[in-house]
Amino acid sequence: MKRFPFNLAVWALVVLISASFASCSNSSDDNPSPGGGNPPAAGAWRVSYFFDKQDETGNYNGYTFEFGSNGSLTATRSGQSWSGSWSTGFDDSANKFLIDFNGNPPSALLELEEDWRIIQQTDTFMHFEHTSGGNGDTDIVKFVRD
Repeated sequence: MKRFPFNLAVWALVVLISASFASCSNSSDDNPSPGGGNPPAAGAWRVSYFFDKQDETGNYNGYTFEFGSNGSLTATRSGQSWSGSWSTGFDDSANKFLIDFNGNPPSALLELEEDWRIIQQTDTFMHFEHTSGGNGDTDIVKFVRD
């Protein structure tokens, strides 16, 4: 009977350690993966609304965007194309949609290079917002699929 308290203590320690390992997970939520999450539906998308301190939607007239399921992104306007990538992730307690263009794209495309908080995403509509770390202003972009 004198060994019972020791065996009980060892058993309790084993259960406690096992429970602590079981509660750990190897999550990659902080590291967005290209094409991860819900990819935008195939087809041409356009910016239906862009706000950065004022309505700047007109800067996107004529642009179409193709989001590949592999994380590729192509923006086209007047026969000229710019390639880039998109990815999803989880940061600051929010699902994010990240956009990045290669090289030196026009300033309108540079404005899209943010870690956008996903507000709504369907097969025909995407609404993203980004709050500036500098002044707290909120930028808004909405895409619709043609």
